[in-house]
Amino acid sequence: MKHSLRFFIALILLILPHREANAAGLVVKDATVTFVTQTNKKIHFQTESDSMKGYKQVKPGQSLSLALDKPAYYYYIDGNSRFYTVFVTPGSVTRIIENNGKVSFEGDHAPINQYIQEHPSFAVTPQGLTLYSQGWLNHQHKEVDRLTKELQTSGLPQEFIRIHSLYYRYSFLLQLINGPETMRMFQGKAPELAPNYYDDMRNNPYDDANLLYYPKWFTVMRNDMELREKLGDIEPNHLNFLSQYGAKIKNEEVRAAFLLRYLEQILNSGYTEDFPAYISIAKKALSHTDEAFPTRLKELETRNDKMRKQYSNITRGNVAPTFTGVDIHGKSYSSADYAGKIIVLDFWFSGCIPCKAEMPYMEKLAEEFKDRDIQFFALSLDTGDQLVNAWKSLVKDKTGATLDLNVPEGFKSALATHFGVRSVPRIVIIDQQGKIVDAFARRPSDPKLRQLLLELLDKKGDSPVTKEEAKETMMAVSQAENAAKKEEIMTPFMERARCQKAEFAYPMINMMRSLVVQGYYQEGQTEKADSYLNEFKSLAFKRDVLFIAGARLYENGEYKRAEQLLERASKLTLELNENKNLTDEEKQKYPLVFGIYADALIKNGDTPKAIPYAKMAYDFSNKNHFTVNQSYATTLIHQKNYEAATPFLEDFVKTGRNSAQHLVWLKEAYVVKNGKDKGYESYLKGLKKESAKQLNEKLSQSMVEEPAPLFSLKNLKGETVSLESLKGKVVVLDFWATWCGPCKASFPAMQKAAHSFAGNKEVVFLFINTLETKNNLKEIVAKYMTDKRYDFNVLFDLEDAATKKFQVMDNYKAKGIPAKFIIDKAGNIRFKLVGFSGSEDETVEELKAMVNLLL
Repeated sequence: MKHSLRFFIALILLILPHREANAAGLVVKDATVTFVTQTNKKIHFQTESDSMKGYKQVKPGQSLSLALDKPAYYYYIDGNSRFYTVFVTPGSVTRIIENNGKVSFEGDHAPINQYIQEHPSFAVTPQGLTLYSQGWLNHQHKEVDRLTKELQTSGLPQEFIRIHSLYYRYSFLLQLINGPETMRMFQGKAPELAPNYYDDMRNNPYDDANLLYYPKWFTVMRNDMELREKLGDIEPNHLNFLSQYGAKIKNEEVRAAFLLRYLEQILNSGYTEDFPAYISIAKKALSHTDEAFPTRLKELETRNDKMRKQYSNITRGNVAPTFTGVDIHGKSYSSADYAGKIIVLDFWFSGCIPCKAEMPYMEKLAEEFKDRDIQFFALSLDTGDQLVNAWKSLVKDKTGATLDLNVPEGFKSALATHFGVRSVPRIVIIDQQGKIVDAFARRPSDPKLRQLLLELLDKKGDSPVTKEEAKETMMAVSQAENAAKKEEIMTPFMERARCQKAEFAYPMINMMRSLVVQGYYQEGQTEKADSYLNEFKSLAFKRDVLFIAGARLYENGEYKRAEQLLERASKLTLELNENKNLTDEEKQKYPLVFGIYADALIKNGDTPKAIPYAKMAYDFSNKNHFTVNQSYATTLIHQKNYEAATPFLEDFVKTGRNSAQHLVWLKEAYVVKNGKDKGYESYLKGLKKESAKQLNEKLSQSMVEEPAPLFSLKNLKGETVSLESLKGKVVVLDFWATWCGPCKASFPAMQKAAHSFAGNKEVVFLFINTLETKNNLKEIVAKYMTDKRYDFNVLFDLEDAATKKFQVMDNYKAKGIPAKFIIDKAGNIRFKLVGFSGSEDETVEELKAMVNLLL
């Protein structure tokens, strides 16, 4: 355990003699529990943990030895079937005394256990309060607060207080989550819940590892996550759901424990072909784990492999057997009559309460898909006149799309035997070709079943992966709002491509994976990104991913984090090419990798370290790359090599790319060369004259005259802005997206350019957001503009639902972003710019010159 939790365990283990160490490195010691009872009735003792089922009978006078590596809660059930919670720690001694119907405790934790009995976690609902109403919820909150406060002042050991405080809280959460469903299952009605009923669940970050002492911690967390799916808080994803669940758990130790238990539950539910994908997702969901975690994962993988052999005849892709069943009128139906359709089998019997609880969900699915190529079978395994009559009574009034049939011979039938049906409910899915998709499918109440059926109906599950689909998925991954969403989109496609061995898709998949890695790096989740990166075998590909991620951070002005990634990319570049002849491809990458790394070092105040990298970048460049030349010139100035730096500084002025610092250095160089500053102003004026000349020549050569496509778009304020209404003005359009680094890098220059014309009513700047599909796009853009203090008039070029095009972007035939179009007063495009040079001053001067030419 971590922090104080580990300290508490270590303290206990130091005090008491140990027996042996377990796989996780914790020391196991025997706790002794003795039952001093005077009763002829049966008594039981069992762990409260939700991993155990049933109760173990014990006898008066008996002593149990419990091998524990941490504190635990147990149940003692007395002769009158009353439950008592018992707290036990490794090496402790406890005596439970039952005499004349009263239970008391002796031993190491007698005061604690007596306190627990006097302060039970279950709050009785006062008369007049409706279960799960607002009044009930308020009462529960008060009770949890009262119990917690009394515990704080109880004088009991602080570590117990910390553990038992969470016992109270999570006992309440367990009742909160399970109560309404239990009522629906056993009473057949759903209670009316308070409006804020699930807030306690939704706001719980699972950030305290002491939670793992609560015996039913996994039941609370599992039911919480699955309920959030049903409520729509988590988007159902039958492959990537573990990643989504893990993202809701703040404490990594709790997350690791939860993922292990969930993987165990999956195997307990039956064999699944997707288990390797789940294992991979579990690994990626964690940054740090103890040495036991990979060992447990390996054990689970081995267990799944054994199950695959056990169920080899019903694994995915096997042909499903045909079967017959009879309805309540004795009419026989054969599955062969539904060839070409997806078939969903729901095995159940009339005495099964969970089966009957799932029926409404199955019927709802059947009704939703009744007009599609899918047939739902509710297959009763009831046998004997009494049970068959009970089945008939249950289904006689059903009129939905589900076909209710009884399978002769029930559990002993050839069909049930083939699928190994020993417990119900059991769901089996068969595809349009009559092949098994999942012989242990999720229950109908689980939204992930619906999602899987939708994929099968849309023929995405088993249909051949296509190049077009790969491109579409790649685009969706690139535009996803965060790394987790990118991973969620990528994972199902990647698994299908691997299953089908669609090798043509692998390069595209690698690009998707690189986008996921870049996303995690940009979000600061370095360890998660590294775990993904380590899966790549190619050093060159690793280098490229690190470089792109670092370059994106650099573009966003996060120079410190950019430097860390670019340093790794630079070292990999040198390692790749050590003592080798450089390929043409590597020669092209030197200026990029080393140039931006050098510039990041300079921006972080470490110019000396940048010197060799700036030199290599320049040597391998085309000598016309502004960022490379600027970094190289900076290192030359740092070395007082003014003579070598001067041509670069002069070129920056001539091309309009100079900054104020460049002018300072140019003057220093002039003085070093001439011994004084006399004549400098004339010298500088000549350079600027050359700059104006070059700019005018460039503009005259780049001018076009094309009618600007008209548009009418909404802005952040909800106002409609049309190009037609701006006739008679010079309009500057800037196409951009929140995911575009160069777009955002150019915004300081655009702000300056726009402000330079702020007093001119004949000039309008419009910033058109495009190529984005985020649901809350306007909120994201508004926040970005506020955070950065930009006062842009942002318009939204939204995706057309029918054509899937961004119409304004498409009409302007922009080949990339950032893209700028300068439109004259007559409504014609006169200048087109794509990309960002990296020079703020150059961009401002160029835009000002273009606009002034059109005024």
